[in-house]
Amino acid sequence: MNAMIKNLSTTLAFITAICLMKSFTASGQEDSLTVNNPVSDASGPTGLEVTTYAPGSDDPVRFRGSTHIAFGPGSQEIVTDLNNNRFVFRESPDAPFKVSPLSVLGQHSLVYNPADKLYYANDTDNHRIISFADLSSETITAQTKTIANVALKRPHDIVLDPATGWIYAINPNSGHIFRFTAIGENESAISVPLQGYARALTFTNGRLYAIGSAKGRIVEIVDWEKPTFKIYDSFDLSGKSGPAGSWTKTGLVLNDAEFFNGLWYATSYFTESYADGSDFDENKFIRFKTLDDLVTGNWTDLSSLVPSGVTPYYLTVKGDNLYLAIFKHGSPESGDSVLQFTPRKAK
Repeated sequence: MNAMIKNLSTTLAFITAICLMKSFTASGQEDSLTVNNPVSDASGPTGLEVTTYAPGSDDPVRFRGSTHIAFGPGSQEIVTDLNNNRFVFRESPDAPFKVSPLSVLGQHSLVYNPADKLYYANDTDNHRIISFADLSSETITAQTKTIANVALKRPHDIVLDPATGWIYAINPNSGHIFRFTAIGENESAISVPLQGYARALTFTNGRLYAIGSAKGRIVEIVDWEKPTFKIYDSFDLSGKSGPAGSWTKTGLVLNDAEFFNGLWYATSYFTESYADGSDFDENKFIRFKTLDDLVTGNWTDLSSLVPSGVTPYYLTVKGDNLYLAIFKHGSPESGDSVLQFTPRKAK
């Protein structure tokens, strides 16, 4: 029996080693993308230049729990400052940030809809979705605590399909995803098989995806009306789950995933306090070619592009840049910010 156990342990160790090797390599374009560079070094093999985009060193506004950056009309930029219970905004990258007087509590993100010129935000800890026309005003245009007769319970992400005008939001615990064109208009809701806590939605290439945190699962909504789904469960050696953790303790705990410049990027809620002594930086920010690569573990770890001990949260694509909101979980320390990733041009 002891010999059998020893042989089984050896076999499992070998399989684990092979799988971990796969986790840090990928075929084709990704062959040389393993990252070992510090955050300040933008000349490494990732093909990305990384800068701290906001706030600036001379900006009087400081973030505490920055979770998202959104883009409004013109050159306007809006950062969700969760732990300060506020949105901050500026009219261009060169302008200073201003604090919106809008009253919100534990909000996570917002989106601007050019069709009706309104902002839509999840007011998470007030269990509502709100819309408003002006970030410099405290006036709320409309609000609701239910959509399609389903109660909103700490709604998180909110995204827009610009081609159709559909707006989508998510309840993180129940797996309900909501669709509407304005508050109170054309509402519907579906229940998505996320199997646990889920923080984000992504709309890309004409498809809506729900990002399941606890399971490390991405669900593609194939057909809203039926509804039908395609499920992608991330490669996971731990066999465990949770709302936060570390790669070896829980596997991926996805905060968000975005498709940018031909590749998928994904973040996980890894922190020192939830890691229980394991590596809280490993695989917290990864990149892969296809969602099938997420399933096989065929990804590249980009975590060294994010400061150690900092949690990468929501991703936003704007033009030729990818933006990532980061924060230090459970700490008042400075460093909460938005990073910008720009593909380096071939010389």
